[in-house]
Amino acid sequence: MNMVAKRLAFLLLASGLLWVLAGCGSEPSAPQSGADGGGSPLPAAAASAGEEALPAMTLTFASHLPETGVDGASLKYFFEEVSRETGGRLTFEYYFAGSLVSATDSLASVAKGLVDIAFVPEGFFETQFYPTFVATIPYTSTSEWVTNKALGEMFRTYAPFKKMCEAQNVVNLGVVAPSELAMCSNKKIENLEDLSGIKIRAMGSVNKDMSKLGATPVALAAGEIYEALERKTVDAATGIPITLAVSFKLQETSKYFMMTGYGMYTTSGIYINKDVYAKLPEKYKAAFEIVYDRFVDEYSGEEWMGGALKASVQAIKEAGGEIVVLSPEERARWAEKLAGDTEEFVRTATSYGYDGQEILNTYRTLVEKYAPNDRAYQLYQ
Repeated sequence: MNMVAKRLAFLLLASGLLWVLAGCGSEPSAPQSGADGGGSPLPAAAASAGEEALPAMTLTFASHLPETGVDGASLKYFFEEVSRETGGRLTFEYYFAGSLVSATDSLASVAKGLVDIAFVPEGFFETQFYPTFVATIPYTSTSEWVTNKALGEMFRTYAPFKKMCEAQNVVNLGVVAPSELAMCSNKKIENLEDLSGIKIRAMGSVNKDMSKLGATPVALAAGEIYEALERKTVDAATGIPITLAVSFKLQETSKYFMMTGYGMYTTSGIYINKDVYAKLPEKYKAAFEIVYDRFVDEYSGEEWMGGALKASVQAIKEAGGEIVVLSPEERARWAEKLAGDTEEFVRTATSYGYDGQEILNTYRTLVEKYAPNDRAYQLYQ
């Protein structure tokens, strides 16, 4: 038994519940389902007049994110709304902050049925989810709402995305992209010349892009940025949204926060085990879709991401910091420098057996479709 399975068994036994390995619960008096599928039904409640009785089910959800903060709290809200949509018949057992599954274990855990649902950061899984990287091509969109709507539609209707999920034994329940990439520094960066030669924290594909823009990238975990800026082992940091920067209190070590127009640096999604999903009543499947359609709008609103972004900007200003928004002309210069990323995506997607150009065209068409109705909080004019 691998480490994830051992941790799962320990936690579930400690809770005193009778669960199968798939991670789905039932009352002691209810029959257990086999290990190949979760969500063991409890005795059905009496049906309302004219309605089919729905079984009571509990599904496990795991995420590496903490329950506090806009990201984890909004995910819990999503599942609570699904439960409400089903009249409380479908409920969820939560494991946040990597208590059950780490970010790097998330896909394998849900694919193998060790948990029913997991929050999966696709950036960790290039070979399995490379088509989703289309959303991280620089200067495509600065809006998490547009990204969520465009990618969400592709997961629901675009055959290559469906095939991609089937290959991993999962079903996508919704896309939850963070806000766009930001940059912080004690040096005011307003153009490419200001970026040239500086040491900047970056990760993944952003690392390569910083090199293309003339900076010297340094790989650091997010939790190491504060000390690196304080000790001046790096001159600047990027690869995180402004909300996370404030969570790490980087406004204490940086005077300037640059919004460069780069856009999305990663995406994440809510995935359910395919076998578990197949056993759900149709009304439960519909509840996930109904709630996500509402959630994607609410997530960019005042209560969640929109409000968090405004609060982060305010926290920076209160600490004596300044928000720097690159001019449209300067953003165009940066975009030109990174134009090769588009061709690189097409080549890499094709190497994985996809039609990279078709994926790119499909995504860009959807971005154009949703952009006029953007609901995200934007600092750009």
